[in-house]
Amino acid sequence: MSDMVDHTGATRGFRARRRSIPRALVNFLAVATFAYGLSLLLTLPWSMKEAAFSESELAATGPWGHIKGVLLVMIGTFILLRWLLIQGLAFAELNRIRRSHPVESDTLPFVSILVPAYNESETVVAALQSLIHLDYPAYEVIFVDDGSSDDTYAKARPIAGKYGRCTVQVFTKPNGGKWSALNFAYEKAKGDLLLFVDADSGLARDALKVMVPRLLSPGVAAVSGQVTIRNRVNMLTRFQSIEYLLGNGGMRTALSALGVVTVVPGPIGLYRREILEEIRNLPGNQPKDATIRRPGDVFGPLSGETFAEDFQLSLSALALGGRIVYEPRAYAYTKCPEDISVLMNQRYRWFRGTWQVYAIYWRQLRHLKKEKIRYLPTIMALFYPLDIYLVPILNLLFWGSIALSAASGASLDDVITWIGSVSLLNVMTATIYILEQDDEIELLPFVPLLDLYQSFLVNSAWIVAAIDEVRGTRMKWS
Repeated sequence: MSDMVDHTGATRGFRARRRSIPRALVNFLAVATFAYGLSLLLTLPWSMKEAAFSESELAATGPWGHIKGVLLVMIGTFILLRWLLIQGLAFAELNRIRRSHPVESDTLPFVSILVPAYNESETVVAALQSLIHLDYPAYEVIFVDDGSSDDTYAKARPIAGKYGRCTVQVFTKPNGGKWSALNFAYEKAKGDLLLFVDADSGLARDALKVMVPRLLSPGVAAVSGQVTIRNRVNMLTRFQSIEYLLGNGGMRTALSALGVVTVVPGPIGLYRREILEEIRNLPGNQPKDATIRRPGDVFGPLSGETFAEDFQLSLSALALGGRIVYEPRAYAYTKCPEDISVLMNQRYRWFRGTWQVYAIYWRQLRHLKKEKIRYLPTIMALFYPLDIYLVPILNLLFWGSIALSAASGASLDDVITWIGSVSLLNVMTATIYILEQDDEIELLPFVPLLDLYQSFLVNSAWIVAAIDEVRGTRMKWS
C-alpha cells in the first residue's frame, strides 16, 4: 500500500502496513474476546450489586448507597450487552469481508472525485497528489476552493491538468460552506459514481479500486471507506486514533453487516449519482425563496441546514431505500485536531450536527418511503438515542458515583477490579482491530485511559453543545 506523498516526495504521518496474519489467529482472538465479554456480563453486574449492597457499604454511604448500587448494576449491564451486540456483528462481518477478495474487472466505471477545501494550504498539494496517483483506470478530480482566506487556491491551481488516467479540474467560489462546495463540484462532475474526499486527507492507491465493486453490488447506494488518523504527534492525537480505530471496527462494521451504515464520513465516501439525484430533489434541499440565497450558496444533494451534512446525506440515502456498507480495505488518512481547543470545537459541531440531523430524520426522512431498509427504524428509534443522548450521561454518572464513593471513604477495591476487567476487554478488542486495520500496536497502552478521555474531555463538549442546542444558539461555521 503506497504512502501519500507531498510535492517533494516526503512521506507524511502514519500509513498502514499490511501484515500477514493468519485468519485463524484473528478469529481465535475474536472468539476468545467475545467469550470473555460474555463471562463479564454473566458475573460483573452481579458482583457489583453484592458489593454495593453489602452492610459495610450501606453503612458508609447511607441512602446514596442504594442509588449508587442500582446505577452501577444498570450501567454495567447496559454497557456489556451493547458491547456484545455490536462486537459480535462486527467480528462476523470483518471475517466475511476479509475472506472475500475485491472484484477485478477491466470495465470499472468512470468515477468523479469531489474535493471541497477551505484554508487547507498545508495539505492541499499532498492530498491532490495522492488522488492523481490512484490505481484506477479512469477518473476525474474536481477540486473546489470555497473562498479560502489563505493560498489554498493558488497552490491547487497549478495541479490542474491531465495525468494519464486522471484529469484534475480546479475551481474557486465565494465561501458558502463545505456542503455548498460539494454541490458546486457535483454540478461539474461527469461520473455516475462520485467519491467525496476531504482536502486534508489522502487516499491509499487502491482505495477506489476496492470500493467500487462494493458499490456495484445490488441495492448498495453508498460505500464508506476506513478513516485513519495520520498525525499521531501527541497523546491527544493518539486518543483520537484509538477512537477512529474502535469506531471503524465496532459500530461502523456492525451497521455494515446490516447494510445501514448511518454516517459515510467526509474523508472517503462513494455514492451512486442516482441516489444523489433523488436526494437533490427532496423537499427542503432546494431554496423555497430565491432571496435567501447567499453569494456562496450552491444547492444540490448536500444540505447546509446542520453541522453534519455527511450524516444527513447518508440518512437520506438510507431513508430512500438504499443500502450503505463499509469497506475496511479502503484507507483514507486524515488529520485530526492536535490541541484541546480545536478538538472541543470539532466535537461541539459534531454533537450539535448529529442531534439536528436526528431531529430531521423524525420530521422528514422517515416518511420518504414506505418500504424501509430493514433494521433502520429500529436503529434510529432505539440505538441512536442511547448513543447520542444516554451514553454520555451514563459515563458521567459512572465516574461521578466513583468520585462520591471515594469522597465518602468507601472502599474502591471492587470498583478497581471492575474497571480493570473492562479495561482488559477493551485492550483485547483494540488488539483485534489493530490487526484487522493494519494499525500500530503502540496504541494499546492508551486504550485503558480512553474512557477517561471520552468521559471528561469529550463529554465537556457534549455538555456545552447540549446547552447551546436547548437555548437555540445560532450555529457559526468555521
